[in-house]
Amino acid sequence: MFFVARVLPYLILLLAAVTPASWAQGLSPDGRLTVTADANSAIQRYVDQVSGRFGALAVSQDGAKAVSYICQSRLWKNCDEPGAEDSNIAIPSGKIARDEALTRCRSQSGAACILIFINDDQRRDFAVQP
Repeated sequence: MFFVARVLPYLILLLAAVTPASWAQGLSPDGRLTVTADANSAIQRYVDQVSGRFGALAVSQDGAKAVSYICQSRLWKNCDEPGAEDSNIAIPSGKIARDEALTRCRSQSGAACILIFINDDQRRDFAVQP
């Protein structure tokens, strides 16, 4: 009981600082991802462009930035890596695109990113900020 009495005031202050308005976009405490309208536009462009191709799309954890990478080559292996035709090692293009999308997203947003799509397979649900 003593522990609860000492911790409760701090917990109340913490909850007051993190209001539902601050959860309006980004990663909420329950793990849901909410994206901005601009990020959703980038997501929709990606979905339209990736059909029949290899690619990936990542979103910053705050939900403000969506960054994609679509392989120019439609080969199953090695995406756009030089020497792909000669290579004895085949890396699935979706994996290369995934790494590229995450790297570009982190670089552009300055924060960690969450993978939403690999190729045209949606890997994580998201909602659009109202």
